[in-house]
Amino acid sequence: MPGYAPATVETVSIPMPDVTVRRPAKRGDGYRLELGAFVGRGSTLAAARADLARQLGITVQTVNSAPGFARADDNGDVLIVLDRPWGLDSHLITDAGHRLIGTSDRSRTPVEDAAAKRGFTVIPPRR
Repeated sequence: MPGYAPATVETVSIPMPDVTVRRPAKRGDGYRLELGAFVGRGSTLAAARADLARQLGITVQTVNSAPGFARADDNGDVLIVLDRPWGLDSHLITDAGHRLIGTSDRSRTPVEDAAAKRGFTVIPPRR
């Protein structure tokens, strides 16, 4: 097995295919870079690139983030909290379906956010 030098943290350029670039139509509008569901915005092309890169970086870091689960105290509905690039999304799962019920900032983990919801009892993660 080959050896490796000590790890360093660096900024690298990676070509990204299929990024849609929307240039401003008039003065005052910003640039938009679209890659799937991600939209990078900025007053300049470089700022829009930096915003898109920031969102993608956060997404990569949250891939292994465990979701939070809780059960409603009154009717047994299930709450799932997912870590997203824009914050923590809370989804309510009922017999009739599911819906997004809110988004909060990323100051807590999804498990902590589920535990903080009023009227819900957290379902601890399996170990």
